[in-house]
Amino acid sequence: MVKLVYSPQWFYGKDIIIDIISIVVLLLIAFASLRYYKIIKNRNYLFLTGSFGVLAMSFLFKVLMNINVYYKIVETKDLGVATTAYQYLKETPNFFKHSFFLYWFSTILGFYILFSIYQKQSASNFLLGAYLLSVLTYVGYPDYHIFHATLLVILALISLSQLRKYINKKHFATRIVALGFGLIALSQAFFVAVEYNLNFYVIGEVMQLAGYICLLITFIMVLRHGKKNESRYNW
Repeated sequence: MVKLVYSPQWFYGKDIIIDIISIVVLLLIAFASLRYYKIIKNRNYLFLTGSFGVLAMSFLFKVLMNINVYYKIVETKDLGVATTAYQYLKETPNFFKHSFFLYWFSTILGFYILFSIYQKQSASNFLLGAYLLSVLTYVGYPDYHIFHATLLVILALISLSQLRKYINKKHFATRIVALGFGLIALSQAFFVAVEYNLNFYVIGEVMQLAGYICLLITFIMVLRHGKKNESRYNW
């Protein structure tokens, strides 16, 4: 059996809706990034397209698993004063049993690609980092603390990079990007703490979606005005 942590019962299904919205937002960002790449031919935007596409795919795995769990196979353990966050999966087809692993791996990979865009490194260093994160994902699964703590570190580094860029350039678009990544990073801290209060999961879900929406707003600004001033909207 695989032990997982979920949202409070009153939030069942609502997080699926939020994750579906996140998929749409991420696909829109990937599409906008691809369009901008075709305009200015900057390879960074091609990598951005790939990273956000991978993140959208990761949420698809999560949605499929949650639908299966919430509506088919969840057994909730009641410990008297409170219903625990621990859910136990019964026997399921292999695809569903490994959906969360695929979600974890693709999420870490997507954000690592983003990190590599902002922190330039050689191809060999990138492959080494990807390998180490793959091993960490495999060894750490299904410990959600390791998963979200890893995302928190990666996203914090991305947020700091964007914050430094905003301090140097003082552009509004850069501030929105820094805010977006900051919200997504902070959401991971709430996911780590969900063991202590299930409502942290709700806060994390909403905060994470808000961060993605900030990034989408920036990409819309990029498509409208980036051609006129590439330096202002350069990710």
